Amino acid sequence: EDVYSTFFNISEEEFFHQEMNCRGAHTMKLILHTCRMYLAVMRGNMELAAREYESNGAEYQGGIRFIGTITRVFLAGLVGFFVARKQTSDVEKWIHVGVRSMDTMKSWTEDSSWNYEHRLFLLEAEYYFFKGDKHEHLASAKYKQSIAAAKKHKFKNDEGLAAQKAAVFHRHYNRKKEALTNFQHAKACYESWGAEGLVKEIEIKIASLSQ
Repeated sequence: EDVYSTFFNISEEEFFHQEMNCRGAHTMKLILHTCRMYLAVMRGNMELAAREYESNGAEYQGGIRFIGTITRVFLAGLVGFFVARKQTSDVEKWIHVGVRSMDTMKSWTEDSSWNYEHRLFLLEAEYYFFKGDKHEHLASAKYKQSIAAAKKHKFKNDEGLAAQKAAVFHRHYNRKKEALTNFQHAKACYESWGAEGLVKEIEIKIASLSQ
């Protein structure tokens, strides 16, 4: 709730009633699922993001490039690769979700690299992370590309997310220094973005690595 308020400056309940006054029930449901999924991903709670995807997965397959559609496709890819990496069952299902999103983002990047390139690089990084140790160097390179592209194109929120994902990747391989550097980078991005709730959560992760 604190993080939700940081983004929208109102509670989820207030947001729901406000939007219901001007949108249909189906659209409102999709907006709420997207918001919840986005918040879960930004907070690093990928298990919660996966549950949100499962409850509304049919709506994450693409379509007209409205901002909501773009966001849902991107989030679905991140969730797909995460769950495929963590689970031993239904791996093919989840890797299909990730690859489908990555392919969609690739086609959009061909139309506008400025808007989509950094997100494509992050999806590719997560894909190589899923692929395992033999692809570790490729994943590392893609995280760097995603951070650099988001910074160049002034997507501060996505720059922070890419740095946060890179930190998780390096922490997985016990590279404490690299993980700390990326968490600190993410914190700086979120501070600049004004997401105070996220800053506090990143500070906890930094403190745990600094012990």
